[in-house]
Amino acid sequence: MAQANRMHPVCHLCEDLWFRVTEFDRPDQGFFEGVYYIHLRQRTCDCGRFDALHFLCTHAITACSNQRLDPMSFVDEVYKLENLYNVWRHVFPPVSYQHMWPPVLSAPFKSLPDRSLHHKPKGRLMST
Repeated sequence: MAQANRMHPVCHLCEDLWFRVTEFDRPDQGFFEGVYYIHLRQRTCDCGRFDALHFLCTHAITACSNQRLDPMSFVDEVYKLENLYNVWRHVFPPVSYQHMWPPVLSAPFKSLPDRSLHHKPKGRLMST
């Protein structure tokens, strides 16, 4: 089922971009999961994802589509494509000669299997 059919947005203060979105579990039967309040200007939603991740949650996307707003205008600058390019624009030089690599030490302990997790195969007798 499409996400748009599960959400019903109501704009409370359209000029301030304040919305209430009701999320339905089964819209055909009227069962709803919850009611979320979204304030697009402050970039907050009751679900907490918009606040924590600074990226649009489904409730905020529903509110944007209700008013025909561009959802990308509410996304934090960190997630924009220009910033992603800035992270990877630098060249990372490879270490040219293998003899210059730092030595890899083996683990100071030996890993042993956990005998309690061993299952007896079906149909076979265990010898003692």
